[in-house]
Order: sequence, then C-alpha cells, then structure tokens
Amino acid sequence: MRAFPLDVKLRQYAPSLNTGRGFAAMTERSEGIQLRALLQSAHVEQLTLKVRQQLAPSDTFGSAVAEMREHSHGCALICDEGQLVGILTERDILHSLHSGVDHETPVSSLMTQNPTTVTNHDTLFHAIALMDSGGYRRLPVLGDDGRPDGIVDVKTITGFLVEHYAATVHNQASQAQLTAKNREGA
Repeated sequence: MRAFPLDVKLRQYAPSLNTGRGFAAMTERSEGIQLRALLQSAHVEQLTLKVRQQLAPSDTFGSAVAEMREHSHGCALICDEGQLVGILTERDILHSLHSGVDHETPVSSLMTQNPTTVTNHDTLFHAIALMDSGGYRRLPVLGDDGRPDGIVDVKTITGFLVEHYAATVHNQASQAQLTAKNREGA
C-alpha cells in the first residue's frame, strides 16, 4: 500500500511508546490504530452524502453563483447528459470574481474540469488521502452507473468520526486541564 501524507498526520495521534508517558502514550497509540482501522474499513457509502444541484456546462457564472447562494452550497456539480464533467467551487468563484469574469460567462470555462472523484465503494481513508494530497475540501461521489450521487466533504467525514468516537471526543480534557498549575515536589 502506498504511503500517503495522511500517514504522517495519523502518526501525530499515535505517538511512539517511548515518549515516557506510560499508559497515556499506549492509549493514544491504541486510539490512533483504531482510527486508522476505522478509516480503512469504512466506505463512502456509509456516509450521508450531501446532494448538490447539477448545472449544465452552458449555464452562466451568474446563475451558478445565485443557485449556490440560494441553497448555501459551497460547490456545484457540472454535468453533461448526467455525466460529471466538472465542479465549480467557492474557490473557483473567488478566483473568477478577482479576475473580473462577466456574469454571462459559461461555467464550462470557469469550472475545474475532470475533478478528482471517489466512488461509494472507496474507503474513507482513500477519500481523506485524496483530499489531503490535492488540497480539496469536497469530492464528488460517483455511483455504480458513473453518475454523481453527491459530494463528500470534510465536515461529513468529521461527523462520521465523532459518531464513532463520541465518548472520546466529548470526554477529552482540554490542554489547560491537563497542565499542572504548580510544580510538584520541593
């Protein structure tokens, strides 16, 4: 299996046992291993995908922005005859506004063409690795028929993890509570 930059980030949650912190270090390592196992075994189809409006490549920049604003969406999927051909994100919109793009410009000239995608059968680990390596916050999810089923985003994955680690997340002491105010001993 290819090592992804995510491996480095996961190691932050699973420090080595020789940190001198005893049981706490072993617990953190165990939780890091469990997190990795969950991400490698859970699939995108287990998430509640966010459905996004599908726009045609000929739709205008102005209508796309209005549609995204009306539905409070951070992206729109651009489809031609039901097949994904691009994605228009908030970043694309900001770049277009900065460049002074006319509101009548077709989204096909502004969208990210042939975006990186995942399928319902991909693991969450794979989705996170793609997001991390590409700097994406959202990925289109394609169904078995190759048509978009929705998007997976960082917030959805985080929600999934919180559901599976609710006790750990909600019972985690803050760093301020873990730091002694006074030095022990003489």
